[in-house]
Amino acid sequence: MTETRKVRIFWGVVVVLSLGAAGFAVAPYLDLDSSLSRVELNPSFPPHYSLLLVHIWCSFLALVIGWLQFLPGLRKRRADIHRLVGRIYLGLVAVGGVTGLTVGMFATSYVRQMAFLTLGLLWLFTGWKGYRKARLGRFGEHRVWMVRNYLLTLVAASARLLTPFCILIYLAGHGVQPGGVAAVVKPVLEINIWIGLVVNLVVGEWIILSRLKR
Repeated sequence: MTETRKVRIFWGVVVVLSLGAAGFAVAPYLDLDSSLSRVELNPSFPPHYSLLLVHIWCSFLALVIGWLQFLPGLRKRRADIHRLVGRIYLGLVAVGGVTGLTVGMFATSYVRQMAFLTLGLLWLFTGWKGYRKARLGRFGEHRVWMVRNYLLTLVAASARLLTPFCILIYLAGHGVQPGGVAAVVKPVLEINIWIGLVVNLVVGEWIILSRLKR
């Protein structure tokens, strides 16, 4: 199996799984009805829901198109399309990252607030580094930073994919709580973003180190 085919299969699996999880996350926002928001809105900050929508849709679109920039065939044969996709993707990251920082400031949980702020800052920083390396013509480093950035884009999806495993681990250590399902899910949702962030960063560095050994 050629390297190009392996890359396509890897990113294909990643995108299919991620789109399923991300689609579930985006679904409540299709009707633009703030009462369906899974994020608790702050009534003292009227633009909260509007900024949340911008963040969610920019993040979702970045996830949808981001994997295209890693296809070796597209990068080699259609560099113009590769650059266009990259610019659109980084634009979505910039808007999604800035609005994410704003939305994160109004998270009701301090643990989740810090998770969103950390993720947002890392997302913007790695995107900027990837852009700068490309502008300097240092394309090997550019690819490394873009891998890191896209893995951060996937955190919203991986955090949801990992949630069932987090619930099982919680039940193994604490058992069923008197409050039922809600009592189990609530503490898990406090840390699932952190778990997704750590897992994706580890996977990203593994991918990078594996490529460097070749």
